[in-house]
Amino acid sequence: MPSARILIAGGSGFFGAAAAELLRADGLSPLIASRRDGGDVTLDVEDGASLRAVLRPGDVLLDAAGPFQDRSVTLVEAAIEVGFHVVDVGDSLHYTLALSELAPRMEAAGIAVLNACSSVSAVDAALVAATGMPTPQRVSGFLAPASRYSASAGTSQSLLRSVGATVRVFRDGRLVEEPGWLRQRDFRLPPPLGKLSGGLFESADSYWLPRIWPSLREVDLTIDTRIRGFNRLLSSAARRPWLRRLLARWQRPGLQLARLLGSARGCLGVEVEDSGGRVRLAALVPRERGHLIAVAPAALATSALFRGTFALRGLVPPNRQVEPDRLFEYLRGLGVERQDAELSAGDDSF
Repeated sequence: MPSARILIAGGSGFFGAAAAELLRADGLSPLIASRRDGGDVTLDVEDGASLRAVLRPGDVLLDAAGPFQDRSVTLVEAAIEVGFHVVDVGDSLHYTLALSELAPRMEAAGIAVLNACSSVSAVDAALVAATGMPTPQRVSGFLAPASRYSASAGTSQSLLRSVGATVRVFRDGRLVEEPGWLRQRDFRLPPPLGKLSGGLFESADSYWLPRIWPSLREVDLTIDTRIRGFNRLLSSAARRPWLRRLLARWQRPGLQLARLLGSARGCLGVEVEDSGGRVRLAALVPRERGHLIAVAPAALATSALFRGTFALRGLVPPNRQVEPDRLFEYLRGLGVERQDAELSAGDDSF
């Protein structure tokens, strides 16, 4: 049988290229897979024939071909049939729910599928574990991207879809629907970030975290765009369909503006509350290039699968995709520091 390989679907895109950079730094030689010419191999994750023609048993496919909100399960169906492993950097609740239906078949096929091996939900799960709360009741995640660097067509499209739309979050022990960006939440972090304030966003956390911690009654995610005035604009668009249409039409110049006016600093974190009302915060604050947080878990897991040091099979939950201490150590090497604090009742700051 030919030797196993690492392939990166969407490897010429923003997050795919970042994952390739980390894997090469680890001494590996991933193949860039793209629907268009210019990659090492031509591959379409929504074309079963293309997947079966290119992938081999034992290969590891790092899936960065977003947006995952639009994805079918064609790739994982092919993985089950051929026998290759999949590590994705998706954050889509829709995609996660679809994959969960295939879990028994993944295990029977002897393959590993690591869904949401990214900021959401692998990093969030590691941060919740880092708070040391064994039976959390609430997890409120927050994400403030370094939009000057990370603004891309895929992330922009994903964000705009949540504005004024119905998003699903975990409330009172079940998934419920709420309007995206109408519900605002504030977080306070150390300088230079300070106050974060953003809108409600649907994420895979609402599926995965309650399965890891059955005590959870509430899970949600807030996104602060870190673009001056843009949060307020999105909040207005959530109430005005004509403004949403205008934003979608002007997406490309909006991305250029985001790279010009957006923040050069970002962060990711969780606020965790237990049944006694104790609240702890755990955040990751990068010095620069914070987008690497999103692909770090996938790079570590892909390397372990390729080298044969990752033994789990089936649909692997985010808390078992990479050891938290290993992840935090790796992120420190990339210039990302963790900050932790315990808050008093009613307090909202470090």
